[in-house]
Amino acid sequence: MSIEYKCCICGCDHQPPQPPEFASVRCNVRHFAKRRFPVWRCSQCQSIHSGAEVNLNEYYSHYPFFQQKLDWALRLGYFGLLRRIRRAGLHQNHHILDFGCGSGLLVQFLNELKFNAVGYDPYSEIHGDPASLEKTYDVVIAQDVVEHAPDPLAMLRTLDSLVHPGGLVIIGTPNAAGINLNEPENFVHPLHQPYHRHIFSINALCEAGHDMGWQNVRTYSTPYTNMPLLSLPFLHHYMRTDDGTIDVLFDRSFRKKIWLDPRTYFYLLFGYFLCNDADIVAVFRKQ
Repeated sequence: MSIEYKCCICGCDHQPPQPPEFASVRCNVRHFAKRRFPVWRCSQCQSIHSGAEVNLNEYYSHYPFFQQKLDWALRLGYFGLLRRIRRAGLHQNHHILDFGCGSGLLVQFLNELKFNAVGYDPYSEIHGDPASLEKTYDVVIAQDVVEHAPDPLAMLRTLDSLVHPGGLVIIGTPNAAGINLNEPENFVHPLHQPYHRHIFSINALCEAGHDMGWQNVRTYSTPYTNMPLLSLPFLHHYMRTDDGTIDVLFDRSFRKKIWLDPRTYFYLLFGYFLCNDADIVAVFRKQ
């Protein structure tokens, strides 16, 4: 029996016998590292979709990002994100919502700097109050959120409802156009299966934003986490020297092997300049 694929982003219906481009990719979380998942690319808008229906509650029960702390490295990354938002017009008196804030580390960081920031995440005991969604804000940040949504366009409509006219919507997300499905192992982290359900291509995201009535202020071709010395290529190398899962980033044990590898010092020095465009940040202004 033939399988039909319909893109929930652009509506393109891929009819057999011409299926879209597809690949099989492993899970990059240690507890599920032996499991593989199908993904496919829309031939029209180039977005990538997870082809597996799964019980996400099971997968989030072993999610290593829940262990993340507001340490010096994360603070450096957040300073990079803050610089980008300030360039777009963020002011100290603006009211900020971090939508899908997780444990609220970005909210904590912004409040420490005397910004007026709140967070919302339905899976958070601290930030799960839906009253936060009854207000509108000057700046709405959705970092690593839209790709997790079962309906990404509905997610954009939610973000639109939360921002004042003239306000900013900041979306950090993987870029499907920067992911090569012929080399899934090289892109196992932005694909992040099965957690990432639908991944926009940059053009599809900008078009969807335009349909929302948003102006694309600026698009950054690398994430705010790509920094000198702690670049994304260095972190990917760091994970590869162990078991290739993101859990490695949260283990605090000393790894002699990585510091004996000469490639480690190459990525430390030059990795910042080698970051691909598989993760992006798009800044929009609501008209």
